[in-house]
This record gives sequence, C-alpha cells and structure tokens, in this order.
Amino acid sequence: MSNMMNTILQSSLWRSITLFTLSGIIYVLTMMPDIGFTDSGELAAVAHSLGIAHPTGYPLYTIIAHVWSLISPFSTVYDLNLLAALMTAGSISLFSLILEEVLSFTTCKKEHASIISFSVSLMFAFGSTVWSQATSLEVYSLQLLLFMLSIFFFIKAMKHGGMSNHILIWGFLIGLSFTNHGTTILLAPAMIAGYFSDWKTGRFDFSSQKFRGLLPLIPLFLGALLVWLYLPIRSAQNPIINWGEVHRNWDAFSYHAFGKQYQVWMFNEGTAKENFPKYLSALIGMTSWIMLLPILYGVRIAWKSNRSILLFSFLLIIGNLIYALNYGIHDIETYFISGFIGTFIFGAFGLYGLLQKKERYYYALLLLPILNLGINYVENDKHEDRSVSSYISLMIDPLPKNSVIISAQWDYLCSGFLYKQIVEGYRPDIIMVEKELLRRTWYPSQVKIQYPFLQKITPQLNLFLQELSLFEQEKEFSAETLQARYEGVLNAIIDTALAYRKHVYITTEVLQQEAGIAKQYAKIPQGLAFRVLYPPPSGLPELSLPLLNTSFDPLIASIGKRTSHLHEGLSSITANQILNLAQYAWMTGRLKEAKTYLSIAEKLKSDNPTLSALQEAILKSPDGPTSNPLR
Repeated sequence: MSNMMNTILQSSLWRSITLFTLSGIIYVLTMMPDIGFTDSGELAAVAHSLGIAHPTGYPLYTIIAHVWSLISPFSTVYDLNLLAALMTAGSISLFSLILEEVLSFTTCKKEHASIISFSVSLMFAFGSTVWSQATSLEVYSLQLLLFMLSIFFFIKAMKHGGMSNHILIWGFLIGLSFTNHGTTILLAPAMIAGYFSDWKTGRFDFSSQKFRGLLPLIPLFLGALLVWLYLPIRSAQNPIINWGEVHRNWDAFSYHAFGKQYQVWMFNEGTAKENFPKYLSALIGMTSWIMLLPILYGVRIAWKSNRSILLFSFLLIIGNLIYALNYGIHDIETYFISGFIGTFIFGAFGLYGLLQKKERYYYALLLLPILNLGINYVENDKHEDRSVSSYISLMIDPLPKNSVIISAQWDYLCSGFLYKQIVEGYRPDIIMVEKELLRRTWYPSQVKIQYPFLQKITPQLNLFLQELSLFEQEKEFSAETLQARYEGVLNAIIDTALAYRKHVYITTEVLQQEAGIAKQYAKIPQGLAFRVLYPPPSGLPELSLPLLNTSFDPLIASIGKRTSHLHEGLSSITANQILNLAQYAWMTGRLKEAKTYLSIAEKLKSDNPTLSALQEAILKSPDGPTSNPLR
C-alpha cells in the first residue's frame, strides 16, 4: 500500500490521474440531478439548441457543451452537470502540476513537493467555492479549467526564459479563455508583470527582445478569438434562444459580448465594503481556517525563494480583489476563484517552510483535504437538490391548458422553465413571458417565434420598440412614454389572452413592481401565482384552491437547512404565496383549507411575520374577517 502511495505521489502523471479520480468521484456523488438556480436552465437549453446565451454569450462553453450533450447518454441537464464535475476535476489535476512547478524554484525535495502539491490541490478541490462549481452546470467550471491551463503553460514558459513552445500555447489559451468568460482579464496584472520579469533573478526585463517575443503570440491570440464569430453567425440563423440578436449590427454584438449591461454594477460606492465580508467567508470556506497560517507564512517563503513567483501570486490575488470586491452582484463568491489560486500557491510555500526540518510530518498533510471534505460536505452535497424543478412543477402543473403566465422570477422559474419546455417538451401549451427581458429589443422577436399567439399584439410591441430602441442606442427618449408603452404591452398580452378565453396568471413580484399592470382586473391567488379575472367579481369568488392535495415535501426537503441566498429566497417567495392562499381560503370561509396552507408555510419559512399575524387573526376570528387584516 505504501509503495502504491509513493508511486502515486512521486509520479506527476499518476498524481494527476488520482486527483482527477478522487475529486471527480466526490463531485459526481454530490452534483445536482436536475436544473439549478438562475442561468442553469437557460444555459442547458442554449447548449441543446445551439442558441445564444445571455451576455456575454459564452460561445466556447456553448460549443463544448453542445458537443458533449451529443455524445453523453444522459438527459441534457444531467450531461452538463456531469461535464461541470469533470472539468472541475481536471482543474484540480492541473493545479497539482502548477504547484509542483512553483515549488521547484525552492530547495524542497521532489518527494516532499509531490506530497504538498497533492494535499493542497485536493484541499483546493474541496474548498466550498470551487466545489460548488462542480455540482451544477455553469460557465465557471470551464473558466477554472482555462485558468489552470493558462497559468500552467505560463509558468512553464517563464521557467524556460519565455522562449519556448509553452509561451505559444499560453497565447492561444488566453485568447480562448476570453471566448468563455471576461474574468480572464483578472489574470492580466500577474501575467504582464510575470512576463517582464526574469524568473531566475527576480529583476524586471523590458528589453526589446522581450517585446519582440510577444509578436508570435498575436496571431495565436487573435485566432482563438475567432470563436466569437459563433455569436453573429448562429444568431443570424434565428435559433429558438437568440439572446441579444447580436447579428443585427456591431452595437448589438459589442453590447452583448462586452457585457455592457453589467457595468452599472461595477465600482459603485459601498460595494467593496459590502463584498468584503463575503470574501472573508469564502476564504474561510476554502481554507477551513487551518490553511491561513501557512498562507501568510508562504508569503515570506516565496520572498526568500523566488520573487517573481511572489509577485505573480500576489498580483493574482490583488488583481482579482480590485475587480471582484467592486462588482455588486449576489453570487460574487465565484469571482474570487482566480485570487484563491494565488492564495493556495502561497499556502503550498508556507507548508514547505513550516515542514522544512520536520520530514516525518509530511504525510500528515494528507489529512488536510479530509478536513475540508468533512466541513464542506453538507453545504455542497446537492445530489438530492431538486429545488428549482420542484418549484416549477408546483407553479406550472396546476395551470389550465393554454394559460399565460407573466413573471420576473428568472432565478427560480423562468430560466428553468425555458429548459423544460424547449428541451423536455414540458407543458408546450403554456406561454411564459419574462417581464424584465421584455425591456430588451431582442426579446419580443424571440417570444413571438416561441409563442406565435403573441403575434396578435404586434402593433403594441412595435410602438414600444420604437421608444425602447432610442433608450438602447442612448439617444433622447421619454422615460414616461417608455414606461407607458411597456405597461401597454403587458396589458395587451393580458387583454388579448382573456379575449381568447385563456387563463392569465401573474406572479407576486410583478404586481409589486408594476402598479400599472392589470389595474382594472381582480387578482385572486391561485396556486403560486395570482389569476387575473375580468370582469372583477362583486365579492370574493370561491375559486378552487389548487395545491391542497399536492406534496410540498420534495421542495421542502431540497431547501432543507441550506442557507444560500437563493435557497432562502425560494423558501420565502413560496411561503409568501402559500400565505396568500391561506388568507384567501380564510376570507372565503374555508378554515380547514386555510390551516392546511398555514402548516405548509410554516414548514417553508417558520419565521415569516405574516405567518404569525395570520395565525393570530384566525384564532381571534375563525369564521373569517370583516376586512383584510393583513393590509
């Protein structure tokens, strides 16, 4: 057994295979069985249909994911969850090779460097932020793999003085990485400084030879960027998901590919202060505290061993933090990953420094990944997490045939339903309109292709698009006119659907955000949305109460004690609508049904203040209120 372990640790190939296998097994065992939150459903549908994804388009991921879905035997979403697990596992194998390279600049013995690189890489694998990339489909698993490939070939090139085939491969990989995700730019400070540094002496070298060395990289870098051509070429073919319609003109392409709509969230006052605690929490989730001392000590060891590596690793961290701390999005933890690579490089140096004269303790380092595995397992075990698919079923299954639903729940409903309807053929009769996407000029064309019924409101859409185009092109426009025409489109959808005897439903947040929508109609809670009624009834109609005989157990079990903001948000939004149903049942004299809904809401979110208020009101007046007690 010890001979096998020595073979694994001392052979770079076997060590990489072992790391891929170990991390891959854990990832596959803990990955989601179905669609996840936010963009998961949309990306799966895009990969299946070779469409255009949300900004920045992610052409490389789309092409790879589509090919993978063709050769893998499972359902599309399971295939792509599996792909995320395998790409993340591949990243871990590469990280061990990176650590082996940087430790070769020290006096660390090869067998000790092997143990350190194995242990630190596996600990990195079971860090919460990295692990989360392996359990459901997203573009970040591929980005992590491209980060590792780029850093590995860059360090190999610098080790050979910069003039080798490694630098050519690096130039191509950097270009390729940009076609997947814009966070590739976060590597720039470290790699620019690293390129103009002499990795033997630690001094900077700005000689003409160094600049000439960049010339062969230009065609390789630009050649890799040609992957971007996928966006306009495929967009011109009008795929069923054609986000941005980027083939229209350069402005549409650049707006989409450069993610200009996200710029409003960057470098705003107070964002860094808000994100810093998230960074510290993510750092602890990656290191389990125990690596913090080696990381800090590793800065000193790197200073003594090789100042080029010190600078490179330091700039990986700083370049990352300057950007990520000032980017105001909820799921910012993923954006810290390139910085964590530099952090764990320091951790490897620190472990080497701490164990320099304590050779008998090296094998104890193999316990570090087990620690991270144990601490982070519950949080990252998502093999039974069907939160999104359960919620979609609860929302959509009770709807009558040919219903129209207007929602802004992209994270929980719209993205996932897009996948289920397009790829799985689930409820093709339902028309889903995403309220916020309607504010983009490309979206009306897409929904009219997907739902031909909406051709009937073309006049209202064209009127709205006239003003919306002025807004998108940053020309003079009237905000009042734009909003009025926007509301006109939504109301036209409702009016037309009702005229054709279709049932119309609106989710809670739309009614909260858009006061001008369906003003003249009654809105009655039905299932997890509100049904629009016209003409408004004189009193409260005793409509049927769906979901009474429906099991909420899959959703409740999936949410469980998970504390992510998305799980908590889904729990809250579901509980609130269940409370609307409970109140409606009570107000129409159906006390038994009201209590049933209250018990469901209590399981979903027991600390909801509305729940307590409604429970108290029912106890005081079990036969029903004389007015709405919760308004």
